[in-house]
Amino acid sequence: MSKRWLGILATWIWLLPGPALGADAVMGTGIVTGTVTLEGRATSDAVVSVTGPKGENLKAGPAAMEPARATVEQRGMKFIPRVSAVRVGTLVSFPNDDKTWHNVYSASETKSFDLGLFPPGESRGVTMDKAGVVRILCNVHPTMEAYVVVMNHPFFAVPNERAVYRIPSLPVGEYRLEVWHPEAGTRTELFKIARPGEVRVMDVDLSRSR
Repeated sequence: MSKRWLGILATWIWLLPGPALGADAVMGTGIVTGTVTLEGRATSDAVVSVTGPKGENLKAGPAAMEPARATVEQRGMKFIPRVSAVRVGTLVSFPNDDKTWHNVYSASETKSFDLGLFPPGESRGVTMDKAGVVRILCNVHPTMEAYVVVMNHPFFAVPNERAVYRIPSLPVGEYRLEVWHPEAGTRTELFKIARPGEVRVMDVDLSRSR
């Protein structure tokens, strides 16, 4: 079986429970889903987002835009997850689940901060108040690195452990799919939701964007 068909099969297995698909059909919207690969391997270190065909933000209800909370753990001398995505206004917590002290900081243009040194068992956080990419580091352990991608709309997803992503609630129309990866950069593709309830499969190979 080819890698493409394996990706499609994984996508449909992930969608089998189906309540959201039924809801999308009733609401007159569709879903874009698929897998993200790099150098022939599945990757979850990516952020997939959907905008209008010229990059304009899609309209979203007030509830979808409410600030939320997110967590990036410090465990096993790593930030987990390495790549995450949140809405503007989200409070991101950084619990220290290791047995050593850690520091969490960023010198990114999107959000510059330094949470200082803090011991095992303690958690500190920061509110992401501007859209963009925030590179997270620890000045005690230089191999630790993470990325928080801050979005000013709710139409985004991070692939799961099988590299499958899913973005629902897309009205009939034309869209731009953007996939960002810290090493592979950004890949953009156009697609269309032609009818209510449609599941549009868009598998993305980031190797081609290099």
